[in-house]
Amino acid sequence: MFWFIAPLALLGVAALAQDVPPSAGPTSLDDAAWSLVRVDVPDHPDALISSRLGSMLAQAPTDGTAFRPVSIPEVDTAYVAWEAVEAMQTDAWIQAGYDGSGVRVAVFDVQWFNAALRPEELGDVETWDCGAHDSCELPMDTLRPWHSYEEGSHGVACAETIRDLAPGVELHLVRVNGLTTLENAVGWAIRHDVDLISMSMSMFSESFYDGTGAVNDLMGDLADAGVLMVTSSGNYADEHWLEDFRDDDMDGWHEFRGASEYLPVYLDGGSRSRIMINWDQYHHCGDTDLDAYVWDSAGNLAGRSEERQIVEDSGCYPSERVSAYAEKSGWHYLQLRRAAGDPAVRFSIFARGSSLYEPMPEGSIADPGTHPSVFTVGAARATNYIGGEVEYFSSQGPTHGGLFKPDIVGPDGLSSSVYGATGFYGTSASTPAVTAALAILMSADPELGPYQAADRLMSYALTERATFDAPDTARGAGYARLPPLEVGARGCGDRPLLLPVLLWWPLAVLRRRLSSGPYPRSLARCDP
Repeated sequence: MFWFIAPLALLGVAALAQDVPPSAGPTSLDDAAWSLVRVDVPDHPDALISSRLGSMLAQAPTDGTAFRPVSIPEVDTAYVAWEAVEAMQTDAWIQAGYDGSGVRVAVFDVQWFNAALRPEELGDVETWDCGAHDSCELPMDTLRPWHSYEEGSHGVACAETIRDLAPGVELHLVRVNGLTTLENAVGWAIRHDVDLISMSMSMFSESFYDGTGAVNDLMGDLADAGVLMVTSSGNYADEHWLEDFRDDDMDGWHEFRGASEYLPVYLDGGSRSRIMINWDQYHHCGDTDLDAYVWDSAGNLAGRSEERQIVEDSGCYPSERVSAYAEKSGWHYLQLRRAAGDPAVRFSIFARGSSLYEPMPEGSIADPGTHPSVFTVGAARATNYIGGEVEYFSSQGPTHGGLFKPDIVGPDGLSSSVYGATGFYGTSASTPAVTAALAILMSADPELGPYQAADRLMSYALTERATFDAPDTARGAGYARLPPLEVGARGCGDRPLLLPVLLWWPLAVLRRRLSSGPYPRSLARCDP
């Protein structure tokens, strides 16, 4: 309906939209966290932290080195998380001694600060700071985050969930606050023979969310080493847009669905929202230059991004990032303008911290959940779990590369000492819950590798919606849960499999590896 009333709502905006006031600077970088930059040069003299592939700097280098904005990890947000125990039927397995013992699990997260690590909740853990040294070998100082975006205890809540569901795992807490530290953390995990990584974070603007790019290259390294990354699909279903650039009236401004040049975005007053736009030119950046603007309903400019995408500029990246400030809550309006180059591009929008009027849930999974070898987890409320609906915000596939994701759904709405009773929501909560279920399966069958455990958990998942012709891009294989213990204890892997295992990870697409190397896909499963 919006597309018919939009011209009336935007009378004040239209007068200004074609005459954008001159920019006083790159306002897409006006947030302190967004002033951080990445250079693909190890050990740069101005580095805050380096990896073998690059460095993170506090500001643009003065020596002419090509740079781009840092991709900041976005968290996808006792008590015992009893809700997940009930939803996934893990209690009998734990009581039988299959508690994750012998399984090495790492939690990658950006927020370990402003709260103690709660030894009464987490038990015996080791911490590793991939931002203090490229080896990650120094322990974390959880009282001193070096940047505001690290404040919080999101990682603690994720670790608690794993400990509650799989109390016997060997648990490692790892600080990851950007691409450079992720590179360090991946190397650490491979060196330390980690089995499972739980990462309830997403990263933006390093690819067109098609399974390629710097973040996904690291996921391939993990797969080659037999380490399974379990990651959140994201909470972006109501924040996503995907469309081809269209300018029928040839005025330079994109026409969204319904011929409107404005995309409505609801912003909360007194806060800043981050809107990320990128397009499908990562392999030939510079062919197209887009700019982005956000207006309030009175026609005032609330945010802009005018980064140059010129082929002559080294470090060219096909992305714009708008930091939009709303004086008061209400609908604001995003415009895209082609500043130069070929108009034939496909672009995506993620409006973080806000919502779109008519969002496109399909394709709303960010990196690294788009990679074939990653186990990507959606979320459904723990209460009324089996047969219930996925959370409205739970990101959906297929990826922009056409891969069916997520792979499975786990429970959220869990209890934790960080978020209180039933206060841990989102794919942030469902991801560690699913990680714990994998650890339980591996402890019950020591011959089971991480990728085989993922296959088996998918075979146990409950779903009524998926078919060969219509895969479920919201639930994947279905709702993660363990079968009655006596079934799993009777050689479940040798029984006939249901078809969904073949639907979600086709042999021609996915690489599943044990620590000893590639293995053929199992075609067997247990009855639930």
